[in-house]
Amino acid sequence: MTIDALIANRLAAPKQFTVTTLYADGRTKRHDTETMGQAENWAGGERHKIGRELIDRTTGKTVTVRSVTISAIV
Repeated sequence: MTIDALIANRLAAPKQFTVTTLYADGRTKRHDTETMGQAENWAGGERHKIGRELIDRTTGKTVTVRSVTISAIV
């Protein structure tokens, strides 16, 4: 299997879980994953940011992460 075929297979795999990050200004960021384990790994990294003041890469403004949730995609 070539790397192109492998990437195509991974992108085509159905996403079953979503990790949603809520910011203090009301914005949300969503990351879809294939498995609960992947969702837990992603959420773990996001949870370390809760309460911290971070710089938004798109606007350059300071943002604060308020919560991180995992939910099943129906």
